[in-house]
Amino acid sequence: MPEYLSPGVFIEEIDAGPRPIAGVSTSTAGMVGVTRRGPEDGKPRLVTSYLEFQRTFGGLLPDPVATVRSRWTNSAGEGGQWWKFPLAVRGFFENGGQRLFVKRVFSLGATPATATLKSGLTSEITKDAAVGEQDIEVRHLLGFAGKDQQVSIRRGDTGEELEQADVDSYVIGPQSTVRLKAPLTKGVRAARGDHLAVVPQNPRPDSITFTASSRGSWGKQVQVRLRPVAAAQLPVLPDPGQGGIFITQLSEDVKTKDDPVLVPRADLGDPVPDPLWVLIDGRRYLATLGADVGTDVTLDLDPARPEKPGWTGGATVVQRIRQANAADTDRIRLGGAAQLYRNALLQFDDAATGALVIRTVKEAPVDDLVTLDSALTGRYFENDRVYLIEAETAVRFTDEGGEVTEETIGGLHWLAASDGDPDAVAAAVSARSQLVRATGVGDLFTSRPWFAGGERAWTPLASGGDDNYGGLKPGDFVGVDGGSGRRTGIVALEDIDEVAICAVPGVWSQTVQQALIGHCEDLKDRFAILDPRNGLTIDQIQDFRAPYSTKYAALYYPWVVLNHPVTGLPTDLPPSGHMAGIYARTDVERGVHKAPANAVVRGINLRDGLAADLTRRHQDLLNPKGINALRYFPGMGNRVWGARTLSSDSAWRYVNVRRLFIFLEESIEEGTQWVVFEPNAEALWALVKQTVENFLGTVWRSGALAGTTPDEAYFVACDRTTMTEDDLQNGRLICVIGVAPVFPAEFVIFRIQQKTRETQPV
Repeated sequence: MPEYLSPGVFIEEIDAGPRPIAGVSTSTAGMVGVTRRGPEDGKPRLVTSYLEFQRTFGGLLPDPVATVRSRWTNSAGEGGQWWKFPLAVRGFFENGGQRLFVKRVFSLGATPATATLKSGLTSEITKDAAVGEQDIEVRHLLGFAGKDQQVSIRRGDTGEELEQADVDSYVIGPQSTVRLKAPLTKGVRAARGDHLAVVPQNPRPDSITFTASSRGSWGKQVQVRLRPVAAAQLPVLPDPGQGGIFITQLSEDVKTKDDPVLVPRADLGDPVPDPLWVLIDGRRYLATLGADVGTDVTLDLDPARPEKPGWTGGATVVQRIRQANAADTDRIRLGGAAQLYRNALLQFDDAATGALVIRTVKEAPVDDLVTLDSALTGRYFENDRVYLIEAETAVRFTDEGGEVTEETIGGLHWLAASDGDPDAVAAAVSARSQLVRATGVGDLFTSRPWFAGGERAWTPLASGGDDNYGGLKPGDFVGVDGGSGRRTGIVALEDIDEVAICAVPGVWSQTVQQALIGHCEDLKDRFAILDPRNGLTIDQIQDFRAPYSTKYAALYYPWVVLNHPVTGLPTDLPPSGHMAGIYARTDVERGVHKAPANAVVRGINLRDGLAADLTRRHQDLLNPKGINALRYFPGMGNRVWGARTLSSDSAWRYVNVRRLFIFLEESIEEGTQWVVFEPNAEALWALVKQTVENFLGTVWRSGALAGTTPDEAYFVACDRTTMTEDDLQNGRLICVIGVAPVFPAEFVIFRIQQKTRETQPV
C-alpha cells in the first residue's frame, strides 16, 4: 500500500484493465546449409533478400568433385545434395519469404586463404610514360628515401619487373613526381596498375598476415593492398627565439651573379639577425650582412646565385624565413601537433640534400612541441610541410559472377598489435573488415614503413583456402551445443526465438531430419519442412516417409525443376526452400490459419517444373500417408496440393492447425509474462481470463477459429474450477483454454442428383 504521511496531493497510476497480447510472427524462417563463405561463429544471420544472402554468404555453389557428389547422392539413408542450398534460399524469397536466418555449415577440415606481406614499398604510377621519358608521376613518395634511391618499375597485372632505375630528383605535392637518372627503356601504363617498388637490402623481420574472414576456396579471390597515406600535412613552426619576420624588395636590379644584392636596412627591423635565412625567387639562401650603401645594406648569399638571376629592383621580394630547429636536435614545433600520438610516423623533406627523412614520435606531444625518436640532421624552416604517415588497407573480392566488392579501411596506425591501439593496422582491419582478418608480427615500421604492401600493389590470398567438402558429414548439419552464440548446425537455430519455419534444404539424411524434428518438438514453437530423396518413385517415397511420425513436420514430393542460372540446364531442386517461402507468403497474406496449399510454386519452370508428374491416382496413395503432393494443372500451373503433417494423430493432421496452435501458444506465453509473481488470487485470475479472451476474440474475428459466436469458437477458464488448494500453495496459476480451429476444405464434395420433372397443378 502507498504511504500517506503528510498532507498533500498524491498522483498514482493504476492498471486500467487486462494487458493486450500481441500475436507473434509466424513467417520467419531458419535454414541450415553449406555456403561459399560467411560467418562461421555466432548466431544465425538474418538476410532479407537473396542479394543480401549473396553479399553475406556468397552465391551459387559449384557441384563438388565426382567422388564427393557420388557419396552423398547415392546414399539412400544419409545423403543429400547440399550444394543446392543457395538455390533453395533463392526459391524462398521468390515465393514470398521476407525474413530468413541462415546458419552456415562447413567442413571442420576447411581452411581459410591467407597471404603474408613482408618488407617492401610500392607506389602506383598515376600517368602513362612512354619510352625515353624520365619523369614519372606517382601517387605518393611516402616512405621513399629520395635522391639516389634505386627503384624497381613493375607491371601491375603480372608483377613482372620492367626495369630498375635510380632517382635523380623528386617533387612532392598533390601529384608527386620522380625524375629518373636515365630515360625509360619500356613504357609504363597507369591503367595496368604499374608501380614503383622498393625492396630493402636489409629487410626487417616484420610481417603481417591477412586471412580470409571465413574458411573456403572463396578467399583465393580476395586481394589486399597495404599502403602508406598522408593523413595530414603539418606546418613547421619557427623556434620562439628566432624573432620577427620581414618582407621587403630589392633596391636595385640584380642581372648577374656578381651584382650586389641591396635591400632597405629600415625594412629589416632592429636588431637585425646576422646571419639570417631569406627566400628570393622561390629559393632559400643563407644571408650575411655586408657593407652599407646609403640607406641600403648588402646581403652576401650562400649558396651562389644563378648566372643570370633576372631579379628586378622594387619588384623581387626578399622574405625572411625563420628556422624551426637547430641541427642535430630531436625536437621540433609543428602546427596541429595535437593529432599526433606515440609512435606516429613523420616524413621530413630535407631540401638541401634531396633526402626524405622518416622519424617516429617518441611520446605524445605537449602543446606544439614534438619529441622525435632521433635527431634531425637537416635544417627545417617555418611553413615547411611534414607529412603524418598512416596506413590504408584496401580489400578487393571478385565473386563467381564477376562482381567486385571493395573495402577501404583508412586512418590506421603503423603500430604493433601489442601496443593495444585499436587503430593499429592489424587490430583495426580485424575489427572493421567484412572480408579479412589481420595479424602482425614485430614492431611495425618504427623507422620506415617498408611493410607497405610488399613488392606488389595488390597481393592475392593465395595460400590455403580449402573447402574440404570431402570431410563434410551429416553431423556437421546437426551441429553441437556450445552455449548461446557458440552453437552450430541445426542446434544454432535455438538462438533465434523468432524462427517459426525450419529446413535443411537438399539433405535427406535421417540423422539430420530426425535432429530437425527433435529440434522443433523440443522447442514447440516452430515447424519443420522435410525434403525427400531426389528421383524416388511412388513406392519409394512411401518407404521414405514410413519411419516418421511427428506433428511438427511436413514432407513434400517431388522435387522442383528450374533452369540453372549459370549453365541454363534443367536442375532438380529440393522443395523445402520454395515451400518455406509459400508458408511465409500465406501467413502474411491470409494468416497462419490458412493452409499453405493450392498456392502456385514460383521460381520454377512453367512447363516441366516438377521432377515427377503426379496424377490424382498417385495422390490417392500419398495423401492418406501425409505426403503432400506438388502437381501441375493445365491452366493453373504448378501448385501445392496437400496440407498434411507427418502425424499419426488425426487431431494434428493438418499443417495449418498445428501452426495455428504454435501461434496461439507462443503469443499467449510471451504476452502473459507479466503475470509471473503477481498475487495469485481472484483479481489476477479475472485479469488473466480477460486478457486471453480479448486476444482469442481478435483471432476469431480474423477467421482463424470456427464458430459463429465467440462462445462457439473458444472458452477460457481461470478460477477455482481449474486450480486446487494444492496448486495455489505450490504457486501454480492454471488457465484452461479451448479453441475450435478451422480445418481446411480438403475434400470439396458436390452431391448432384437427377430430379424428375413434376406436373404442376393448374
